[in-house]
Amino acid sequence: MHRSFEFKKSSLFIAVLVLLSPVTHAVEFNSAFLKIDGSNEADLSQFAYADYTTPGNYLVDVVVNNQFFGRQTIRIVDGDESQRSLPCFSREFVSGLGLTSEVVKALQPKGADECIDIRSIDGASVRYVKGSGTLKLSIPQVAFEYSDPNYIPRERWSNGINGAVLDYHVMASTNKQRTSSDWTNSSSLRSYGTLGANFGAWRFRGDFQSRTKLGGSGGTVHSEDMAEFSRLYAYRAFPSIRATTSLGQNYLNSDIFDTFAYTGASIESDQRMLPPSLRGYAPLITGVARSNATVTVSQQGRVIYATKVSAGAFALQDVSASVQGALDVTVEEEDGTIQRFQAFAAAVPFLARRGELRYKAAVGRPRLFGGRGVTPTVTFAEAAYGLPMDATVYGGAIMASGYSSAALGLGKDLGAIGAISADATTSRATLWWNGQTRSGQSYRLNYSKRFEQLDTDLRFFGYRFSDRTYTTFSQFSGDPNSLSNAGSRQRVSLTLAKRLFDYSTFFSVDYASYWDRPAESRYGVTVARTIALGSLRNVGLNLSAFHTRGYAGNGAQVYFTATIPLGNGQAVTANVSSNSQGHTDVNGGFMGGDSNGFSYAGYGGTSSGKPMASGTVRKMTPTYQVSAQASTVSNSYTSASVQLDGSLVATRFGVIPHSNGYNGDTRLLVSTDGVAEVPLFGGQARTNDRGYAVIGSISPFNTYDARVNTNKLSLQTQVTHPVQRLVLTDGAIGYVHFDAAEGRNVQAVLALPDGKPLPFGASVVDLNSGKEVGIVGEDGLTYLTQIQSESKLVVRLSQHADCSIEKLPDESPPNGAPATFTCH
Repeated sequence: MHRSFEFKKSSLFIAVLVLLSPVTHAVEFNSAFLKIDGSNEADLSQFAYADYTTPGNYLVDVVVNNQFFGRQTIRIVDGDESQRSLPCFSREFVSGLGLTSEVVKALQPKGADECIDIRSIDGASVRYVKGSGTLKLSIPQVAFEYSDPNYIPRERWSNGINGAVLDYHVMASTNKQRTSSDWTNSSSLRSYGTLGANFGAWRFRGDFQSRTKLGGSGGTVHSEDMAEFSRLYAYRAFPSIRATTSLGQNYLNSDIFDTFAYTGASIESDQRMLPPSLRGYAPLITGVARSNATVTVSQQGRVIYATKVSAGAFALQDVSASVQGALDVTVEEEDGTIQRFQAFAAAVPFLARRGELRYKAAVGRPRLFGGRGVTPTVTFAEAAYGLPMDATVYGGAIMASGYSSAALGLGKDLGAIGAISADATTSRATLWWNGQTRSGQSYRLNYSKRFEQLDTDLRFFGYRFSDRTYTTFSQFSGDPNSLSNAGSRQRVSLTLAKRLFDYSTFFSVDYASYWDRPAESRYGVTVARTIALGSLRNVGLNLSAFHTRGYAGNGAQVYFTATIPLGNGQAVTANVSSNSQGHTDVNGGFMGGDSNGFSYAGYGGTSSGKPMASGTVRKMTPTYQVSAQASTVSNSYTSASVQLDGSLVATRFGVIPHSNGYNGDTRLLVSTDGVAEVPLFGGQARTNDRGYAVIGSISPFNTYDARVNTNKLSLQTQVTHPVQRLVLTDGAIGYVHFDAAEGRNVQAVLALPDGKPLPFGASVVDLNSGKEVGIVGEDGLTYLTQIQSESKLVVRLSQHADCSIEKLPDESPPNGAPATFTCH
């Protein structure tokens, strides 16, 4: 018996060795060689040729030039002499590859199956790897429309799935402050965020904000309540024309004219669909906070961004790049004092490629926020066209009853000198409050340049001059007594970054003068360096100074800080601050955190010459972020606050919370076949007990790699293709499925309904994953791998036939013997 078993093993080994040898022509193999125990049942058709696959439909992972393309059902058909089985590619599949129009035109369907043969591209190859369920395409880069291997054609951009989103930010605070004769108590609860829904390519959004404030002293209590939707709108992208349209309450997004709020419709070229070098930039907002302050960025009453910052210098870089014009920045300290200043978000000189047309158009009525004014129907149009010699001509117009304005400008890429643009704008307005008609002009110059040899980046320089009679549309339609509508005279904006003797420096200037009120200005400089002190490495030094002058008050601040890392995510810090009120304070602190999203910090020192202490803790989880802060200044005030940030996504897969959504932006819903605790790159994202997770704040129209963090993946979990590449449109709820399994291996005997064993060599495939999970051995004995409770197993037989295997039990027989299963 033992010698017979050894003979069987030897026979099987020799057969498999011959069958798997790398030959390209059919092998005339006598299957009688495998006649064992009188059985002549063997199906060796799939081994007759190299890489042969029995014809049929297969769910496969498509990989193009080693980049994951997506999961699709592909039909395998009989091939030719060189390759006996071939994938049948459709026109739709080929159009999504991003090939040149000439290559696509040459790829014509052939045969009765109307299949396109990718191999007809010179140098291309196609191979299906059954063991991993992977279809590998190798195509020369010259056949693609763009040479960038990371480029994904617009045909494959995804609008995501239907669903609803909610992004919320809630801040609760309490404050006890000493006045000249008593203590004053105040508490507030404020929130803002976005509620929205997605249907196909359309996005529906509502920005909300609310505030409840209670305060009083001496037994007197007063309250203040506010809740509103500051903006209701809908929009969708049209990638084929690189444009976005919007309906509802909006803000004029112009590179020429000043921003104003309106209700209506618009369509505009979306720079985010352009190459990165032609896109705009997000404004950098810098300042200094004296305590754990709340920084709020708003535009015409709408909160765009709000966050808590620690005492010291801050820099906010995550304000939306689509924001243009003047931004109102409020820094609310814990003691109730408020800093106010403006930051200007302006476009760098924009250039269009030769022959490229960019455009913006809108129609609607202006929205007024509580003041006097008129609301005539207004139309707006703006365009830029790329000319030869790296020049761009641009212009625009605003028209309304009693008002007109037109602009014309020219931009030029000067190569080593930089990029520059200049334009002139004229206006004519009949003033609604006195009936007078006045005309005026405004002139503007923009410039940017990266000085490589000087390691200097002049990120933006803009100058505008307007004469006294020049009238913007906001001035024409709004309240003439409002400070925000005062006639502008000159405006200068400058941001300059420079590397100087191992020091990183950043300098900014915002200056605005007016015809009818005092000028406003804000100057800021930051100098930073990293040094070594003895055995201490990466010691950070930072010096920031700001000077502000305007209607909200005048003042100067200087802040110096040193940060010493201690390792393991811990550091100590010391700082000295001084302001124009004559206060100099010295503080020190300790901070730390771990890789699980928990961080903490504690500080002590002086504030306005009085002893102070403060502390903060923050926890980021896959479903929310929460932080708590507390501080006290001796005989002055005591303050505490809690902030909760989070998001919800509701789709056909259920309601899934996550922690990093923002203003209804683009996000990605990830599914892992019901496998829980699969870690993902993107914050603290990790799948829940139903196998779902959401990754938020994904940049739209950019290639994004959804990644499983295999370094933290459980050893019992397998993920096929842990990286998947995609591009999502703006505001999409994307969806990606990872083939994850906490599978088990099963030894089984597979038989036909008449009791005979299945043919030797037949392939067992899981329909859910498209993978081959086993090959039938002698007497039907088969070793199946990565089997899950919901696996649907079929056996591919010869002559294009197959049969299904009944559901396998969740547990193996206790005696370890293989169970028999019938294939129907």
